[in-house]
Order: sequence, then structure tokens, then C-alpha cells
Amino acid sequence: MTDETAMLSQYVRWFEEAEETSWDARKLAERDRDYVDGKQLTDREISVLKQRGQPPVTFNVIKDKVGFLQGVEKSQRTDPKAFARTPQHDQDAEAATDALRYVCENNDYQSSRSRVFRNLVVEGIGGIRVGVKMGQKGPEISLKRVSWDRFFFDPHSSEADFSDAAYFGEVVWMDYEDAVATYPEHADDLNVTYNSNSMSDTYDDKPRWKVWADKARKRIRVVQMYHQKQGVWHFCEFVRGAVLKAGPAPFLDENGMPEPDMIMESTYVDRENNRYGEVRQFIDPQDEINKRRSKALHLLTMRQVIADRGAVDDPEAAKRQLARPDGFIEKNPGMEFEIASNMDLTSGQVSLYQETMNYMDRIGPNAAMLGDAEGQSGRAIQAQQQGGMMEMGDLLDTLRRFDVRVYRAIWNRVRQFWTDERWVRVTDNEENVKFVGFNRPMTVEQQLMELPDEQRAQEMQRMRLMPGDPRLRMISKIQNPVAEMDVDIIIEDAPDTVTIQGEQFEQLMQIFPALAQMPPQFAKVAIKASQLRNKDELIELFEGGGEMTPEQQQIAQMQQQMQQIMAQLGIEKAKQEVAKTASEVRLNDAKAVNEIQNAQMPPTAATYGR
Repeated sequence: MTDETAMLSQYVRWFEEAEETSWDARKLAERDRDYVDGKQLTDREISVLKQRGQPPVTFNVIKDKVGFLQGVEKSQRTDPKAFARTPQHDQDAEAATDALRYVCENNDYQSSRSRVFRNLVVEGIGGIRVGVKMGQKGPEISLKRVSWDRFFFDPHSSEADFSDAAYFGEVVWMDYEDAVATYPEHADDLNVTYNSNSMSDTYDDKPRWKVWADKARKRIRVVQMYHQKQGVWHFCEFVRGAVLKAGPAPFLDENGMPEPDMIMESTYVDRENNRYGEVRQFIDPQDEINKRRSKALHLLTMRQVIADRGAVDDPEAAKRQLARPDGFIEKNPGMEFEIASNMDLTSGQVSLYQETMNYMDRIGPNAAMLGDAEGQSGRAIQAQQQGGMMEMGDLLDTLRRFDVRVYRAIWNRVRQFWTDERWVRVTDNEENVKFVGFNRPMTVEQQLMELPDEQRAQEMQRMRLMPGDPRLRMISKIQNPVAEMDVDIIIEDAPDTVTIQGEQFEQLMQIFPALAQMPPQFAKVAIKASQLRNKDELIELFEGGGEMTPEQQQIAQMQQQMQQIMAQLGIEKAKQEVAKTASEVRLNDAKAVNEIQNAQMPPTAATYGR
């Protein structure tokens, strides 16, 4: 057996092992998805209910629960943000933030994130591939959602993020012609997969019923797998008949080691390592709601009869009359014919149905989270909502962990593939669009032009440079070298904002009242310790060196005059208070002296009476 044959045998065995052991879990996940989509009764159940004359009723409570959870996800979207570990790397952190947000916006990451979150809620597995594709300006970072029913993994993996998996991958369906164009050297091997049978229909092509009927358009299954070999991640693509690609993973992590491009998460893991989502706990109550509601409707529309044999001439005609709201039945004299009441059975079904509905309201998204509390203050409603959100702590923490992993993978791709000069468009400038350069070679002249006029003149004099000097065109440094930003940058998340400008404005509004009360030297220290952008401009304004328009100068003068007036008014008010207090003290002293004198005078006749 050749090495390639042995490798293919191992790959196929891994995939079939993952396919076989996850059979039951995938079937349950498919059922959970059907319940969300309103397919909550099987064909057999519908047929049996119709034979009984019982209405096949479904009351889809699960879809409302899932819809609310998706609304929570949209309200808590985040933007990536980079922080510097040392003050010397603040500019690097700002540039890294610009790069991360550019990639996310360019790939509409928030939309993909919402779809991944829906998979986490319903099926329990979701993820994104952080890869690279060639664009007009060079390598572009690509974000592609991995469909849960195309993903397979090591059945021995028990971690929610699959960090302990020996292998995992994705099933890809391709047209035969596209497969031959992609792998021309394996054209003779691709027909093997076309004629092979899959063990289950989860990994089948969609739509299923068209695949094998359209023989003119052959579609085959290609398996893309990542696996560990001696602690190093490798990548392979194969069909049943041949290995198409194999080798170390082409992507590198922050330590320069190969890593998969698939960032996968699961919501919950049971003791058999099966993955499941938030919907699983709603299935049994949903079944009870449907069946009890259907049964209650059936009991309300059908009536039972207790009668002697021969009480009516035609029993079938009597049944038809009983089914009518204005039915009329003529019984034979002397024979017993009694219509039994089903109200006790109906009320029992309705009572149990209501109890199940109350249970569904309590679990998962509930009235407290919706703020549904009559007669309570807004603060009390907010406290209830915060308490209700605690029940979703695990689910939201899973989503946050997934975000951080995706952002880190994006940054790893940026460091690895953005090796040439690259410009990123951002909108954090107050007046116009801003472009941030990465790996940008800067000449001495370009570097000097970024300095203020006076400082530029001093620097040119120090370097003994004159306009037109050839040394001005020499490369002095590389601006924002991406490959050198790895050590001092960590990735965090920040509240989602439309632009970076809005985020900075919000931060300024929060700290500006405190800065205005500080002495300039303390305000400068606070600005340097913050994560604000354009720190130099803010510090220059506090030092009084910022350029102001005539209108701004006039406003500043008016503000200064107002402060002086307020200070003067404060002094005058203080003087008035002191004078008032002194006057009250003198009046109180005079009253005390008068009382003492009266007390020392002898009693008069009026005191004792005549």
C-alpha cells in the first residue's frame, strides 16, 4: 500500500467515523430546525389526526423564542478593537483597529454573525471560515459562514470550541466540470464519488430530490479536512477515489504555527459529545401545546351519546345531526337517549394546556426580559430585564468568545498576507474621509511634513537640510508595519457604532465634564491614559496651542467673561451672607442682654395682682 493510498484510507475512515457517530445528533438537529420552521407534525401524525376527525393544529411558540433571541443578538453587536500593552504602541493599536473593522465591514461580518448565532440557537453548531482570496489590490481577507449540516468533527471532541478535536472539516458539493477545472490532474478519479452512496442525507446535496435525477449535471462531494499530525495542523482535500490536496495548513497563528481557517463553536455538549442548541429544551413543551390544543378543540366539537339499542331509527343520521350546531334528533318513545357532556375533559385539557404555556413563558426569553410588567417604574422594569438576561449568560458568552476568536483570526491573516503597501479607508475624521496606510514607505520629507511648521523648521535646521536636498527623498521608516504589531496588540470588543468618530465622540462626552474641572497638567495625564484617538490634538488644545477660528475665539472670550462674572457674583453673594450672619449675631446678642436685664428687675404689683 502506497503512502497516498494509506492517507486516503485514513481520511475516509475519519470522515465515515464522524458521519456514523453523529447520525442521531444530526437527525435531532434537523428536527429542531423543522420545529422552528413550523413543521411540527409528521405526515403519519397528520393522517391519524384526520382519521379521528381531530384538527392537526400547531401553535408555534418556538419561532417567537428564536426571533427574540435574534433580536437580542442584533442589539448587542460589537466592533473589534485593538489595545496596546504599552503607551509606545498606541498608534499601532489604532491602525490595527482600523484594519480589523475594514475587514469586517468589507465582508458584512455582522450579517454572517447573525446567521451563525441562529445556528447556535437552533442546531447548536455554527462557524465562519477566515480565509484569503485574491482581489484587485492584492490578498483580501474573506469571511464565509460554515453551514452546520456541512460540518463534521472528531466524535471524541468534548470542548465547545473543538479545541481538543484531532480533525474536523467541511463537505463541499461541486459540479463535475468545476471539480475537473479545479483538480485537472485527478479528472479520472472524480467519478468514484459520484457513484458512491452516502450513509445519511444530512450531508447530501440540496435540494435532495434533484441531485440524482439530473444526470446531465454531475455533482460530486469533496471533503475538506484539517487534522493534526504530531501537534501541527495539516490540510487535505479528497474524494473517495483520490487525495486532491494535502500538506501543512496554509494559515499561521500569532506564533507563526499552522492553524485551521475554520472558527467553529457549539452551544451545549452532552455527555456523549453531541452538540445541541437552545431550541432543544422547547421541543417537548411544544409537542404538548400542539396536542392538547388539538384535543381540546376536538372535544369541544364532538359529543358522546348514551342510548338504548333502537333509540333512533338511523344511528348514522343521528351522528350527522350531532355534528351540526343546529342538529335535530328524533328518538323512539320509551327509549333512553342521553348526550354526555365533555366539559370536564375539555376543561382538564385546557388547564394542562395553559400550564404548559406558562412553563414556556418562564423558560428562555420571558416576560421579564421583554419588560412586560404593568404598573412598575422604568427602573424596576430595567432591573427585571437585567435579571432575565442572566438566564442567557452562557449563550451570550459563547457568542462573545466566538467573536474574539474570529477577530484574532482576522488579525493573523492581516499580519500574514498584508505584506505590501495597503491603504484602508475609515471614517473617523471630523471633516473628510481618512485613509490609513499599512507597510507604507515614508521619505524624510513626508515624515517632516507631518510636523507643525515651527517644529518642522527646527528639525530641518537640526538635520542641516534645505528644500530640494536629495536626502529628503530617502526612505526613513515604514509606517504601520503590520508584521511588527503582533506582540503589543491584543484584541478586545467594543460596543457597535456606525463610525469610529461616533465612538470617540461618545467617549469624549463621558469624560469631558471631568476634564474641564481638572488643572491642565492632570487633564493631559488623563487623556494620555485613555483610549481616545487624536490624543496629540486634544492635549494641544488643553495647552492652548490649538488653532481656533475667530468664532471659536469669540466664544472662548465670552465663556471666560462669564466665568469671571460668575466668580464675582459668587464673591458678592458670599459677602452678603457674611453681613447677614453678622447682623443676626448682633440682634441675638441684644435680645440676650435685654432678657438678662428684665430678669434682674424687682417684681411689680402687676406681677402678683392687686
